[in-house]
Amino acid sequence: MLTQNCLAAYTFNMSFLYVLSGWKGSVTDAWVYYHAQIKDFNISARKYYLADAGFGACDELLVPYSNVHYHLAEWGRGHLK
Repeated sequence: MLTQNCLAAYTFNMSFLYVLSGWKGSVTDAWVYYHAQIKDFNISARKYYLADAGFGACDELLVPYSNVHYHLAEWGRGHLK
């Protein structure tokens, strides 16, 4: 296996809440999330997690709209060192 797909959830303080690893790199994000929910990853009511576009739309995950480039113009004007 050359690549690996994993799911990690953490707090704003960068403390890990949940990690599920060991999936082949070709597995989709949505599939790993589905199996995490089946196994033991539960999201409390009225709690939300930020996710990338690889995850499906659901009540617990905030995913970006597909094919929308957010704030790219603002990032280009920033002078980060």
